Amino acid sequence: MKIIEFKNVSKQFGTFFANQDLSFSVESGTIHGLIGENGAGKSTAMKVLFGIYPLDGGEILISEKPSLIKNPIHAMSLGIGMVHQHFMLAETETVLDNIILGHEPTSFFGIINREVAQKELQKISESYGLHFSKWNEPVSRLSVGEQQRVEIIKLLYQKSEVLILDEPTAVLIPQEVKELFTNLRRLKDEGKTIILISHKLKEVLEYTDAVTVMRRGKVVGTKVTRDTNEDELAEMMVGRKVSFTYQGERKILASQVKPKSVLQVKNLSTVKTNEPLKDISFELNPGEILGIAGVQGNGQSELLRFLSHPSSMASKANGEYYIQGRSVSHASPLELRNKGVGLVPEDRISEGLLLQQDMTENFILGQQEDPRYISRGFINRKAVTAQVQNKIKEFDIRPPYTTVWAGKMSGGNQQKLLMARALDPDPSILFVAHPTRGVDVGAIEKIHDAIMQERNKGKAVMLFSSELDELMDLSDRILVFFDGKIQAEFSRREFDSWDIGRTMGGGDKAAGGEQ
Repeated sequence: MKIIEFKNVSKQFGTFFANQDLSFSVESGTIHGLIGENGAGKSTAMKVLFGIYPLDGGEILISEKPSLIKNPIHAMSLGIGMVHQHFMLAETETVLDNIILGHEPTSFFGIINREVAQKELQKISESYGLHFSKWNEPVSRLSVGEQQRVEIIKLLYQKSEVLILDEPTAVLIPQEVKELFTNLRRLKDEGKTIILISHKLKEVLEYTDAVTVMRRGKVVGTKVTRDTNEDELAEMMVGRKVSFTYQGERKILASQVKPKSVLQVKNLSTVKTNEPLKDISFELNPGEILGIAGVQGNGQSELLRFLSHPSSMASKANGEYYIQGRSVSHASPLELRNKGVGLVPEDRISEGLLLQQDMTENFILGQQEDPRYISRGFINRKAVTAQVQNKIKEFDIRPPYTTVWAGKMSGGNQQKLLMARALDPDPSILFVAHPTRGVDVGAIEKIHDAIMQERNKGKAVMLFSSELDELMDLSDRILVFFDGKIQAEFSRREFDSWDIGRTMGGGDKAAGGEQ
């Protein structure tokens, strides 16, 4: 049975069609993939289904009955639930209160009966194999994977039969990804229907039953997953053949000679035990990409924070930090930028963007004193807008309007905007964190190419990524972090996913590269 069916559905913002004449269906009791480039309209279509956006044309059928979905509460009453890419949880409140909000069981006197709620949640957790028990913990104390599990339990508590998951693995480590899909398959076996918005074609091919491809607001086609492959889906998404590894020139630079390093970190340790860095020392050379690998929570985030904002870590860390031989151990982000440092931050929402400001306002952040954008003591809006328009074309940022708020852009297009800003004007050192998180295959090519071009120009690049394939494809060296320490270092000729993965879990590097 078709549990969800879109018939000529359209959604318009001003003159821009985010969705145009969408027609596709989702079978009950399946995992259905929804893929496409950034800005293709995937999330918009699902927000229409969930009642966040009103329908502008066409109709949606639920269990083969036309349904005009008025709002999310109405959608939930119809058995539809959604886990957004950025979780909708109140971090200061307990897990239990987050889940039961709006559906609180009450006693005869109208008092919330949390004991009854907890018993119900424990039953749901055990029934679906989700194995969760931290009901009275504040959400802020949970890992990202645990928060996602809470979001799924919340939908089950609300009796959702259709679960929409928007980029669910974008912030998960490999162990959490495997656990998530194990749980989703259990839900499917129980008769639930999963709609999976994703950019990761390997996951879509491994775990879905069917997949619908969108491009520029329209449906290109729907495929039975077992009858398609990565190359076909990528070409449907982008409209051309796509390479999944970097195909451009890799000039021999840092490995050709022994250059004087441009960045040194010596004996870096954090003071607080919840920010674990233990005696970290390394150098970064011009003309190389130094990859930083490790399971989340092993010190990579703290290292990036120290490198990009050392003044904020002054009371929390001991150690020395030099750029071009001069100490920057207490420098501000602006001082680092003036020394030629570009940054793509780890969290684009909390650290990189002003969501209620447009592209030009976000692009100028940190560059308000740049002479290129100053005229008679004021920001030259015309100059900024012209440069943003250039970057929109260069990075294919969508929608292609400088006046679009960052919060209205898809995650991948937000990422492309941050990449464009980091490369303006011309940094000699580039810190890049998770550059392709939530980015489609076509844009990944462009971002990887931009990073490699900087390296080939002789720039020094540090690449922080949870994607081991990405690190191995781009890096000249990889440092593996475990328990706040550098567990191992691999040169490019030593790259081996099995060996690197073992050291990420705390194991020793194989002698001579042997497995």
